[in-house]
Amino acid sequence: MKMPLVTIVGRPNVGKSTLFNRILRKREAIVHDTPGVTRDRHFANTDWNGRAFILVDTGGYLPKTKELIENAIREQVEIAITQSDVLMFVVDLATGISDIDQQIAEKLMRYGKPTLLLVNKVDHQMLESEAYQFYNLGIGEPIMISAAQGRGIGDLLDVLGDRLQEVLSLDADRRDARKEDADVIKLAIIGRENVGKSSFVNTITGEDRIIVTPDPGTTRDSIDMQLKYQNQNYLLIDTAGLKRRAKVQENVLFYSQLRTLRSLQRADVVLYFVDATEGLTRQDLRMLGEAVTSKKAVILVVNKWDLIQKDQNTLHQWEIEFKERMGNLNYIPLVFTSVIQKKRLYKLMDEVSEVYKELNREIRTKDLNSVLLPIIDENSPPAIRGKEIKINYITQVKSSPPLFAFFGNHPALIPPNYRRFLEKQIRSCWGFKGVPVNIVFKSKRKSKR
Repeated sequence: MKMPLVTIVGRPNVGKSTLFNRILRKREAIVHDTPGVTRDRHFANTDWNGRAFILVDTGGYLPKTKELIENAIREQVEIAITQSDVLMFVVDLATGISDIDQQIAEKLMRYGKPTLLLVNKVDHQMLESEAYQFYNLGIGEPIMISAAQGRGIGDLLDVLGDRLQEVLSLDADRRDARKEDADVIKLAIIGRENVGKSSFVNTITGEDRIIVTPDPGTTRDSIDMQLKYQNQNYLLIDTAGLKRRAKVQENVLFYSQLRTLRSLQRADVVLYFVDATEGLTRQDLRMLGEAVTSKKAVILVVNKWDLIQKDQNTLHQWEIEFKERMGNLNYIPLVFTSVIQKKRLYKLMDEVSEVYKELNREIRTKDLNSVLLPIIDENSPPAIRGKEIKINYITQVKSSPPLFAFFGNHPALIPPNYRRFLEKQIRSCWGFKGVPVNIVFKSKRKSKR
């Protein structure tokens, strides 16, 4: 199931970024102990009343030069429309309806995306009557908020939750109507610009349906292509190259990030391409972390291996260095390829098949308890505030990705480092190569030992 994407749109200085920060603070921060998880201020994972979604802030992208404002706004709204499931259109009570507000409203109505009209800076009840002027935008009933003070944010999120439920229900209906997709492995191909993604797709499919040139950043949109390899059907999702910040305008970077984020949401397995001549960058680590946060299986593809001078020890040394750089993501397998020389491409596809099987792997409850409980007895969780912590039962709740439930007496007291210890034991015993292993702790149940 994809995570819905909610985007905040509006003209400059109406409080979009303030609202973005306010919504993220309304719930406890999602804590990740995985290094490299994206912390970019423009989008973040959050939830409300158990409904998870991706919140996107389009604030800060509009140029200050007056003659470029309308064009930049038009570009931002187009991005939001094409990518989002629900839009939150923010207007400013203090300034009333502006010409730019009207232009944005007309654009939103034309495309028909679910939209919430938020009248910001309604700081107290006496101002509410003034907010009804925004009915004239034709978007619907205004929702009155004060992002700075937090006024009305809970009611807004309740309305948003209802809209998200409608989106999820519609998405479920569409999945039910596409039963034939059940045997298709959806493969997202992402990475920074000019690392060989489109060349890989063209080579592996034997077609030239994606334009490939020496110029970086040729691909401007995601393109789906079908592939059948060894009797397995694949859907290849080729995405626009991730841009280096110093080389692009903000709008292009934003567009690329959103396309990549959407591709992650659709995928089962992610092939993340890096350029061997440039190594593993901080941006690569951030996006690998984002793929893991999205609970996707991942393979790291080190392309252009033909450009590296090497001897018989080079491959092994590079593997060690990459694993060290990846930290807690070192369970992600590496495949060194040369797309231009067509080397190890089929090995890469075999790796995809193997990782996909790991993603859907299920471990019997009997095996989990017989193997892990003795290890836990020998390495019990540390006592917290004088309370002895016991774990007495383990079961796999789901697969794709695997989720394991550990039942004990004080689930809330188990520290993050012990969670990592348990994950390491699961991987040591059963593998799960390239697959995020998720663990939850629940109140104890009667022992099955």
